[in-house]
Amino acid sequence: MPSAFARLAAQFGYARARHLLALGGLLFALGLAAATTWFVVDLRRVEIAHNEQDLNNVALVMAEETHRAFQAAELVQLGLIQHIREVGIVSPEEFDRHGASADMHRDLQELVIGLPGIDSLSVEDLHGRVINSSSREWPVAPVDLSDREFFRHLSDDSSLGDWVGGPVHSHYDGEWIITITHKITGADGRLLGFVNAPMKLAYFEQSFSRIVVGRDASFVLYRRDGMVLVRYPHVDPKISAASGEKAMPNAALTPLENGTVRTISPFDGKERLIVPLAVENSSVIVKVTDSIDSILARWRDEARLLVATTALLELVIGATVLLAVRHLRGYEELQAAEVARAKAEAGLAVAEERERAALALHTQEQRFDTALNNMLQGLLMFDGDGRLLVVNRRFYRMFGMPDGVLTPGMTYRDVTDRVVKHGLVTAEDMQGVRERRAELITQGERASATWEISSGRAFNMTFQPMNEGWLTTYEEITDRRAAEARMVHLAHHDALTDLPNRVLFHHKLEAALARARRGQRLALLYLDLDQFKEVNDTLGHPVGDALLQVVAERLVQYTRETDTVARLGGDEFAIILAPIEKPTEAIRLANRVLELFDAPFDVAGHQIVTGTSIGIAFAPEDGTDSDQLLKNADLALYRAKVDGRAVYRLFQPEMDAQMQARRLLELDLRKALEAGQFELFYQPLVDMRAGAVTGFEALLRWRHPERGLVPPGEFIPLAEEIGLIVPIGEWVLAEACATAAGWPGEMRVAVNLSPAQFKSRNLVTAVSQALCNAELQANRLELEITETAMLQDTEATLATLHQLHDLGAGIALDDFGTGYSSLSYLRRFPFDRIKIDQSFVRELGIRRDCGAIVRAVAGLSRDLGMATTVEGVETREQLALLRSAGCTEFQGYLFSPAVPSGEVANLVCRIDEMLRLPVEPAAA
Repeated sequence: MPSAFARLAAQFGYARARHLLALGGLLFALGLAAATTWFVVDLRRVEIAHNEQDLNNVALVMAEETHRAFQAAELVQLGLIQHIREVGIVSPEEFDRHGASADMHRDLQELVIGLPGIDSLSVEDLHGRVINSSSREWPVAPVDLSDREFFRHLSDDSSLGDWVGGPVHSHYDGEWIITITHKITGADGRLLGFVNAPMKLAYFEQSFSRIVVGRDASFVLYRRDGMVLVRYPHVDPKISAASGEKAMPNAALTPLENGTVRTISPFDGKERLIVPLAVENSSVIVKVTDSIDSILARWRDEARLLVATTALLELVIGATVLLAVRHLRGYEELQAAEVARAKAEAGLAVAEERERAALALHTQEQRFDTALNNMLQGLLMFDGDGRLLVVNRRFYRMFGMPDGVLTPGMTYRDVTDRVVKHGLVTAEDMQGVRERRAELITQGERASATWEISSGRAFNMTFQPMNEGWLTTYEEITDRRAAEARMVHLAHHDALTDLPNRVLFHHKLEAALARARRGQRLALLYLDLDQFKEVNDTLGHPVGDALLQVVAERLVQYTRETDTVARLGGDEFAIILAPIEKPTEAIRLANRVLELFDAPFDVAGHQIVTGTSIGIAFAPEDGTDSDQLLKNADLALYRAKVDGRAVYRLFQPEMDAQMQARRLLELDLRKALEAGQFELFYQPLVDMRAGAVTGFEALLRWRHPERGLVPPGEFIPLAEEIGLIVPIGEWVLAEACATAAGWPGEMRVAVNLSPAQFKSRNLVTAVSQALCNAELQANRLELEITETAMLQDTEATLATLHQLHDLGAGIALDDFGTGYSSLSYLRRFPFDRIKIDQSFVRELGIRRDCGAIVRAVAGLSRDLGMATTVEGVETREQLALLRSAGCTEFQGYLFSPAVPSGEVANLVCRIDEMLRLPVEPAAA
């Protein structure tokens, strides 16, 4: 201890000096402990606040994901219910017949395509029995669901229209599922049955496993009555338990506008921070939680370090005060001893104590340095004059500086200049932090601010005033901000393709339309993939998903940075082309997209050939409202599909009217069969060699009560598109066979089969039943098919044809020569008859090649043992030329157009008289 201090203490009084020194050390130690405690408590508050914000962000993303999944299922169910009402079904008996049909089975299979998390749809009757589903099996296996929660609630409570059912094990594969069920009611409000969409818990768990953050975080989806629907991580024994039975606080069941809930979890008994959030337009709530233990893990490490550092400082202060007091006491004792001996002994004691104190102080300084340099934050401490007192190693590492560049006593300006010179911070970055520091100092209390530097890194800078100085800490938050940005990205982008989803698409479209209202033009291209369902069915959903990803990448490559490519769901994409000067820009892009689909896609080792159809609408010409513009583009897309697919079509105002007319025609067509509006007309088949009528071709006609006779070209393609051709075709078979059974002799009846009928497993059975019910010999029935049926699924079609041939029915290849692979079909299947298309007859005698083709086909038929019928014969000159070419059986207006069944007998007599007239020989 300096002698000057000893003399001053002696003048002041040793005892009083010791007391004041001890009191001053105690007060300083208490102040340091209080400041550390306050700092640790505030750090805890900040940590909880940060995690609370993270959980809120996660809850928003999860609620949006859940809303999209529920909304997709609900839209499909409501569309099915609307279809039931439009058909006019009002009784449970009618509903059971319609719901159990093969048409409904196919409709359910098409509806389930692209629905997230839903593998099947099922329809139940009033008693809870499954009468149809989208499973691949047909007929559907009977399953009784009357024990399920939805049946009890929706049957007992007439005020309920839908129900989200608690988790149960699936009847089909035993996996956990929840169910979204809607009542099916008729137009008069009468309950007919239920439509059920089971969603696998694994879908939610997989979806949210990519989002939930934190080592102890969890996600829970539950109903407002407290029923737990889904939890991730999965807790099997407690799934489907009502949270009320688990003593869940009511606050945890109520969505809050602000704030969170802290409570003990009934699932794992841990204290948790809970953020509940209601899912839009639904009776379910999502809840994101993380345990307090997990949230405060990093805070505990920092708190321990700060407490250890403070303890070390307290020890240093205590040791210093203790040494000073002991020194004072020693001086006081030494004065009372003899001067000479006291000097000698005092000098030896002072030297030893000084050495021990220096050693103790050095040890404490090493411990303090160790704690300081292992902090997670960078730290700078300045005194009241703005001079540097302490800097830790983390600060050097954080800014890429070598150790020792900053020394105590430097001014703040010197420190910042050294950081710029030796670190990774630019002068512009440092100017920003100087301004932030000046703002914080003026507040005069603890404050925080975010500091971003040009390299993209971000820091949380905290300023803490102290007695005679201040303390500044720097915490890097770059990764945290990136995670928050990722969550925001997931809420607005498709998880599969990373394209903008429907939400972001509508935002982009609204912004583009706002510019369109000020004079800027845009184009909206709406497209979907052709035959995408076949890719999923044959190669599996993983390959289908990979195909969508490749398509998305190519679409982005073909567009500009100012354009927006979005996936709207399933295989539907949309492109906002903005700005544009002329419509030709959109047409040029549509052509490029069509060319893109000309080449096969190489996906997962498969060469996939698919196409696309495109509908185009323009703003402001076709509308400045987003919903209207999207609807118009959809109408143009529908026209592109009707016109043969793999084309684009521009929206025209009349398309809306045409769509409404088609919709009305569809509604009438669905009622036509039951109302008995279909008729069969019969066109004769004449064998000139035998000189007699050998049969008739049955042709379908629709006598509409208001429109009169509707042309077959208008309603037959529509019936094929909506799946009605199968029941209509079965009626045609039954009616034609029953009529032919009353004809004299061996006259046969020819019936056309649609390609869609070959997809039905009931075709062979329908033909067999029609023959049996009419008691008609099978060889008097001839079934006509086109090459289109052969193109769809050759192996399956050939198998069906062999089964029909085994029944004894004749098989004819219709419209021969108009396709691309006719000869190969003649080799693979022994047809009984070939029908030469009327297109060759029309120009017979005008074009030499037509006559050559007819002669070649007639000769080929004779060599293969097949009969030949020529269609479209209208003049005697054509008849003469065809007979000279070797043809024997004919059909056409020369003999008669198609007539009702009641006129068949008189028609046969008229043709017999006509055949007695001589036929002019063909010109050479």
